Amino acid sequence: MVVCLQRLLQFQLVILIQVAGDFSFVAIGDWGGASDDRPTTKSQQLAASGIVKIAKEIDAQFVVMMGDNFYNHGIQSHSDPRFKETFEDVYSANLPNTQFFALCGNHDYGEGVRANVSAQLAYAEHSSNWNFPALWYKKSHTFVVDGTARIVDLLIIDTVVMCGVDGMSESLLDEELREAGYGHGIHHRHLRRHVAEKHWAWLEAELAGSTADFLWVSGHYPIWSGGASGPTQCLIQRLYPMLKRHGAHYVSGHDHNLEHMFKDGVHMFVAGAGKECCFPPSKSDQVPPGVMQYMIAGLHGQQSTPPAPFPVFGGFASFQFNADWAQVALHAHNGTILYKAPPISRRAVQTIQLYSSTLDWLNLSSSLAISMSVLCLSVFAAVAVFCRKRHEVSQWGNDPLLGSGSVQQ
Repeated sequence: MVVCLQRLLQFQLVILIQVAGDFSFVAIGDWGGASDDRPTTKSQQLAASGIVKIAKEIDAQFVVMMGDNFYNHGIQSHSDPRFKETFEDVYSANLPNTQFFALCGNHDYGEGVRANVSAQLAYAEHSSNWNFPALWYKKSHTFVVDGTARIVDLLIIDTVVMCGVDGMSESLLDEELREAGYGHGIHHRHLRRHVAEKHWAWLEAELAGSTADFLWVSGHYPIWSGGASGPTQCLIQRLYPMLKRHGAHYVSGHDHNLEHMFKDGVHMFVAGAGKECCFPPSKSDQVPPGVMQYMIAGLHGQQSTPPAPFPVFGGFASFQFNADWAQVALHAHNGTILYKAPPISRRAVQTIQLYSSTLDWLNLSSSLAISMSVLCLSVFAAVAVFCRKRHEVSQWGNDPLLGSGSVQQ
């Protein structure tokens, strides 16, 4: 029964149709210039122009900025000129009526140097376009198609909090989290790890409680990736099973590539080409066989699978939803669609809940069955020992059950 349910949930109709998006947004990662001395890059500016074009074409409701917002070591103050140089002048000046929703990447935490993520949270009070209400938060949208309401839930997560930063002192992360208000009342030596467990609990509760037709999660680190940074074991072990269990999908950055991966019903996209393209496919052998569906890789896309149609200097992803499907596209810096994923069907919420409940019941049943088996084996072993002893005793004429001096025939 479990196998049947798994196959039912993993089955995907691939219908080659154009999905008209009644609700849409754009996502871009790793967009934050080069450094304080080079607050933007040519590729970033080109990709921003592409975003402006596509956002207007699909009437995007907002843009998700998926971390590494300010290279190379984050910022220190909400009045830092990088907000204007790297964000306002490049994006919001050209999309003045569009809202941008941010999350943090490893460079925003300083990448080994003390930064100030609380400044990025605080900047929302000084900008009409920049939104960053918390390090993790939920964005929900309801739209109506032919009189039928549909809900999109987007859960913004902080994968640095969840998984840490390789090569960066945990004490530095702890300091930044305290400054951002996440250590209030907590006197814990390993604050980041303590806060991470609260974050994981929040995510599980939000996923389990969602009745949305379309359920998506966005963070900075990828689950799997074939780029230079490669897979994130922390997310493979904890996030991927959550997505699979609750019928959710994922979009991220970190690797400066454009990728689509699909495994056991879960779609995973990487759109981390915000300021350059692209990292080489040096970790593609660490992606499970058959999972990678598409990848733009190498300088200007020269090592892509399949080959890029022209030099790619950057890129981003767009998401369009109608009553029954979500359409995800990966775009080059100029807005050209490089790849369009097969339409992703809306969640069958009741089926997912039944699937989860059935798994829980079968896990309980399996535990009980194992316990009963162990008990039965123990009883059988005890009986066998008893019978053997009884046989040995009877041979010596001293079986208390048969009587003294009796002989078993």
